[in-house]
Amino acid sequence: MRGDRSDRLLKKEIFNLNRHLPSRRKTLSELLNEDRPHVTGADGTRHRFKIAELEELAGMLTDDEIKRLRLPIYIEIDSETSGARIAGATEVRVVSEVLGRDDEGDEIYIYRPEIRVLRARFPTVTQYIFLVREL
Repeated sequence: MRGDRSDRLLKKEIFNLNRHLPSRRKTLSELLNEDRPHVTGADGTRHRFKIAELEELAGMLTDDEIKRLRLPIYIEIDSETSGARIAGATEVRVVSEVLGRDDEGDEIYIYRPEIRVLRARFPTVTQYIFLVREL
């Protein structure tokens, strides 16, 4: 009984950690056409993107990828794994280029030192998302 209550409390805390996540992500193309590029979080907060980061990101991508890439790029933190997961073919390409890796596919796992490199280069284009598995 007590374990059920602590499990619910943990899930609630993780839900609160994710309240900043946007209710709708925008494409890089959409954001480049805005005067003040931003997304609105589920909690109503506004997450602004630095134009210089968006332009640098666009310089790494094809026109088709610019239209497809949804921002922010999520860095998925999961208690079940030691690394953080980033999903999406275009996202994997961007992260691989930033980190000097040659990964391909629809997902990539990165670790704390690599997260620091990615966040230092793209602090406004990336966001953490915390995952919880069934307890």
